[in-house]
Amino acid sequence: MKVWTVQGRDMPQNKKTDKADADIVQAEEGQKLHGQSWKTAKAKKGSQSGRFARSEKTARECALALLEFRDRTERELRQKLKEREYGPEEIEETVLFLKEYRYLDDEAYAGRYIRSCASRKSRRQIRADLERKGVSREVIDLSFQEEAVDEESQIEKLLLKKGYEPGKRMEPADYRRLMGTLGRRGFSSEAIRRVTDRMSEDAG
Repeated sequence: MKVWTVQGRDMPQNKKTDKADADIVQAEEGQKLHGQSWKTAKAKKGSQSGRFARSEKTARECALALLEFRDRTERELRQKLKEREYGPEEIEETVLFLKEYRYLDDEAYAGRYIRSCASRKSRRQIRADLERKGVSREVIDLSFQEEAVDEESQIEKLLLKKGYEPGKRMEPADYRRLMGTLGRRGFSSEAIRRVTDRMSEDAG
């Protein structure tokens, strides 16, 4: 049985392997394919097929290759398979298979995404990113309950980077500009004021 390895885990795959793939496997093991190296054979195969040739890979094989390259949400994976002209039934079967083995899990994806962005993005930014990727609001809300985002620490670093000096009075225009910059990053005015008040107290 052919086995795919995705994110360090093995999972079963269809027994069917086309001749081109078999030849490449042999070449990788040190054999020659008609006088060519395995890299040359693989490049030739890729040039003939474009991206993922519809006739050479099943939707399942294509999906596994995409997930091996990087993590994706269900919507992102469906879109990629649709772009490669797989039919609705084959896409649906593939998605169900991957969800059964938990290689496609929007809740787990959301948790990982929040952890990776928790020190550099606001909750609002992270939420917008996840919604754009197709994660439901319910899953996002649940993930935020389990993963912390330190917004105030981010605000403090950004204030200092933008030239804010605790205890020193800012011109109204400069303060509005600073608030606008942080607001566009998704931070609320209340959170910004809490940080500026605390920094001023610490300076005093």
